[in-house]
Amino acid sequence: MKELSVYCCPSCGRYTFTRPMPSITCPICETSMELLTHYSNFCSLDQEERDKLLARKIIAANPAACSRFLAYMRSCSGGEAAALSDPYLPVLESENKKLNETIQWMHQTIWDLLAKNKELEHTLEQYLAKSDETP
Repeated sequence: MKELSVYCCPSCGRYTFTRPMPSITCPICETSMELLTHYSNFCSLDQEERDKLLARKIIAANPAACSRFLAYMRSCSGGEAAALSDPYLPVLESENKKLNETIQWMHQTIWDLLAKNKELEHTLEQYLAKSDETP
Protein backbone atom coordinates (compact mmCIF):
# COMPACT_ATOMS: atom_id res chain seq x y z
CA MET A 1 0.00 0.00 0.00
CA LYS A 2 3.00 2.32 0.32
CA GLU A 3 3.08 2.92 -3.42
CA LEU A 4 -0.53 4.11 -3.61
CA SER A 5 -1.32 7.81 -3.82
CA VAL A 6 -4.54 9.78 -3.51
CA TYR A 7 -5.50 11.95 -6.48
CA CYS A 8 -8.36 14.43 -6.43
CA CYS A 9 -10.31 16.38 -9.00
CA PRO A 10 -10.00 20.14 -8.37
CA SER A 11 -13.40 20.71 -10.01
CA CYS A 12 -15.78 18.23 -8.39
CA GLY A 13 -13.77 16.95 -5.41
CA ARG A 14 -13.85 13.27 -6.36
CA TYR A 15 -10.78 11.40 -5.20
CA THR A 16 -9.27 8.06 -6.10
CA PHE A 17 -6.50 5.78 -4.88
CA THR A 18 -4.01 4.73 -7.54
CA ARG A 19 -0.34 4.29 -8.24
CA PRO A 20 1.44 7.50 -9.23
CA MET A 21 0.74 8.21 -12.88
CA PRO A 22 1.62 11.12 -15.16
CA SER A 23 -2.01 11.77 -16.07
CA ILE A 24 -5.27 10.77 -14.41
CA THR A 25 -8.64 12.08 -15.60
CA CYS A 26 -11.72 12.47 -13.42
CA PRO A 27 -14.46 10.07 -14.61
CA ILE A 28 -17.18 12.57 -13.59
CA CYS A 29 -16.09 15.90 -15.08
CA GLU A 30 -13.14 14.76 -17.24
CA THR A 31 -10.74 17.22 -15.57
CA SER A 32 -7.13 16.29 -14.93
CA MET A 33 -6.80 15.00 -11.36
CA GLU A 34 -4.01 16.25 -9.10
CA LEU A 35 -1.95 14.52 -6.43
CA LEU A 36 -3.53 15.11 -3.02
CA THR A 37 -1.30 13.05 -0.73
CA HIS A 38 0.14 9.57 -0.25
CA TYR A 39 -2.25 6.80 0.71
CA SER A 40 -0.66 6.18 4.12
CA ASN A 41 -0.99 9.88 5.05
CA PHE A 42 -4.61 9.94 3.86
CA CYS A 43 -5.53 6.87 5.92
CA SER A 44 -4.11 8.44 9.05
CA LEU A 45 -6.55 11.39 8.75
CA ASP A 46 -10.07 11.33 10.13
CA GLN A 47 -13.05 12.32 7.96
CA GLU A 48 -12.96 16.00 8.95
CA GLU A 49 -9.22 16.30 8.22
CA ARG A 50 -9.71 14.58 4.85
CA ASP A 51 -12.50 17.01 3.99
CA LYS A 52 -10.34 19.99 4.95
CA LEU A 53 -7.44 18.70 2.86
CA LEU A 54 -9.71 18.20 -0.12
CA ALA A 55 -11.36 21.62 0.33
CA ARG A 56 -7.96 23.33 0.46
CA LYS A 57 -6.97 21.63 -2.80
CA ILE A 58 -10.18 22.69 -4.55
CA ILE A 59 -9.90 26.29 -3.31
CA ALA A 60 -6.22 26.45 -4.32
CA ALA A 61 -7.11 25.29 -7.84
CA ASN A 62 -10.16 27.54 -8.19
CA PRO A 63 -10.35 30.41 -5.64
CA ALA A 64 -13.62 31.70 -7.10
CA ALA A 65 -15.30 28.39 -6.24
CA CYS A 66 -15.21 29.25 -2.55
CA SER A 67 -16.94 32.62 -2.94
CA ARG A 68 -19.55 31.19 -5.33
CA PHE A 69 -20.25 28.30 -2.98
CA LEU A 70 -20.57 30.57 0.06
CA ALA A 71 -22.86 32.97 -1.81
CA TYR A 72 -25.06 30.07 -2.84
CA MET A 73 -25.18 28.68 0.70
CA ARG A 74 -26.21 32.08 2.06
CA SER A 75 -29.05 32.33 -0.43
CA CYS A 76 -30.42 28.79 -0.16
CA SER A 77 -31.50 26.26 2.38
CA GLY A 78 -29.16 23.49 3.53
CA GLY A 79 -30.80 20.86 1.33
CA GLU A 80 -30.27 22.88 -1.83
CA ALA A 81 -26.69 23.63 -0.85
CA ALA A 82 -26.07 19.90 -0.41
CA ALA A 83 -27.32 19.37 -3.95
CA LEU A 84 -24.67 21.82 -5.16
CA SER A 85 -21.90 19.58 -3.85
CA ASP A 86 -23.22 16.63 -5.86
CA PRO A 87 -20.44 15.56 -8.27
CA TYR A 88 -23.00 14.88 -11.00
CA LEU A 89 -24.18 18.50 -11.06
CA PRO A 90 -21.80 19.58 -13.89
CA VAL A 91 -22.89 16.58 -15.94
CA LEU A 92 -26.55 17.42 -15.41
CA GLU A 93 -25.96 21.06 -16.28
CA SER A 94 -24.29 20.13 -19.58
CA GLU A 95 -27.10 17.70 -20.41
CA ASN A 96 -29.64 20.41 -19.59
CA LYS A 97 -27.83 22.84 -21.90
CA LYS A 98 -27.88 20.30 -24.75
CA LEU A 99 -31.58 19.63 -24.20
CA ASN A 100 -32.38 23.35 -24.22
CA GLU A 101 -30.44 23.75 -27.48
CA THR A 102 -32.40 20.84 -28.96
CA ILE A 103 -35.70 22.41 -27.89
CA GLN A 104 -34.71 25.72 -29.47
CA TRP A 105 -33.75 23.92 -32.69
CA MET A 106 -37.06 22.00 -32.73
CA HIS A 107 -39.01 25.20 -32.08
CA GLN A 108 -37.28 26.97 -34.98
CA THR A 109 -37.81 23.95 -37.26
CA ILE A 110 -41.53 23.89 -36.46
CA TRP A 111 -41.87 27.61 -37.26
CA ASP A 112 -39.95 27.13 -40.52
CA LEU A 113 -42.19 24.22 -41.51
CA LEU A 114 -45.34 26.20 -40.66
CA ALA A 115 -44.11 29.08 -42.83
CA LYS A 116 -43.40 26.71 -45.73
CA ASN A 117 -46.79 25.07 -45.27
CA LYS A 118 -48.52 28.46 -45.39
CA GLU A 119 -46.55 29.37 -48.52
CA LEU A 120 -47.56 26.08 -50.18
CA GLU A 121 -51.21 26.68 -49.25
CA HIS A 122 -51.05 30.14 -50.78
CA THR A 123 -49.44 28.76 -53.98
CA LEU A 124 -52.12 26.03 -54.17
CA GLU A 125 -54.91 28.58 -53.72
CA GLN A 126 -53.45 30.69 -56.54
CA TYR A 127 -53.18 27.64 -58.81
CA LEU A 128 -56.77 26.58 -58.06
CA ALA A 129 -58.02 30.13 -58.65
CA LYS A 130 -56.31 30.19 -62.09
CA SER A 131 -57.69 26.78 -63.02
CA ASP A 132 -61.23 27.94 -62.12
CA GLU A 133 -60.86 31.02 -64.35
CA THR A 134 -59.94 29.04 -67.47
CA PRO A 135 -62.85 27.28 -69.18
